[in-house]
Amino acid sequence: MMAKRIIPQFLLKGERLVKGTRFGEHVDVGDPISQAMIQDAQGADEIVLVDITASKEGRTVDTSLVRRLAERCRLPIAVGGGVRSVKDAANLFLSGADKVIVNTACVLDPGLVRRLAERFGSQSVVASVDVRGSVSKGWMPMILSGSQEVNVDLVVLLEALVENGAGEVVLTSIDREGTLSGFDLDLMKLARQVVPVNLIASGGAGSYLDLVDLFRSVDLEGVGIGKMLSLRDYDVVRIKAFLKGRDVPVREA
Repeated sequence: MMAKRIIPQFLLKGERLVKGTRFGEHVDVGDPISQAMIQDAQGADEIVLVDITASKEGRTVDTSLVRRLAERCRLPIAVGGGVRSVKDAANLFLSGADKVIVNTACVLDPGLVRRLAERFGSQSVVASVDVRGSVSKGWMPMILSGSQEVNVDLVVLLEALVENGAGEVVLTSIDREGTLSGFDLDLMKLARQVVPVNLIASGGAGSYLDLVDLFRSVDLEGVGIGKMLSLRDYDVVRIKAFLKGRDVPVREA
C-alpha cells in the first residue's frame, strides 16, 4: 500500500476562508494564508485552494492570493475556482500553483481536460467532481458549487475525464461535506473501479476512525480534509500518527 496523502482543503469566498455544510451555511473562519502556513508546518502533503463562488460570479480565483500563498508555503498547491480555459490555467501556474483544479467547466466540457493536459501535462491537471445521491438512488454530478444538476452518468463522466488526460480526480460527496459523519464508501468504491489515476476522497471526514475506515475499504491515493481540521482535537500531525499506528502508510509529517 502506497503512502496516503493528507490534504487540507481550503474553501474561499474571495480572499476569505470559509467552512460550511453540504455546500451551504458558510461561515468565515479567517485568513487562508495564515492557515496554510499552519498546515505546512504540521506536515500536510499538499493544500487544495478552491474559490467556491468564482464560477457563479464569472471570474477566476484571485491570482494575487495564490502568489502570496506560494511565496509563504513549501507545500504543493492545487488551485481551482472559475477555471474555464488554458489561459485561466496558465495564469494560475504563473502565480505559483503546482496543479490546477477544474470542476464545473470539466463536467460540461471534458475536452477542456485534454487541452490542459496537452499544454501542462496530466500530472498538473485535477478533475474535481461533486455529486449528490446514494448507492440506492444513484449519484448525480453537480456544478456551480452544487447548485445545478447535470444529466450525465457519473461513471461515464469519470471515464471521460480520465480518457481526456486528468492525472487526478477529487470526488466529493455533497451530502457528506461538512457533516463530520464519515465518507460515502460506496461512492468511492464505484469510482475506484473506473478511475485508474490518483483518486482523492472528499466530504465527510469527522474522526480518525473515518480515515482508517476509508483507507481500509478503498485503495485511494489520498483524502481531502476540511472542517475536521478546524476542530480542536485534530491536526495533521495527530492524524498521521493515528493512521500510522493503524498500519495505514503515510508520508512523514
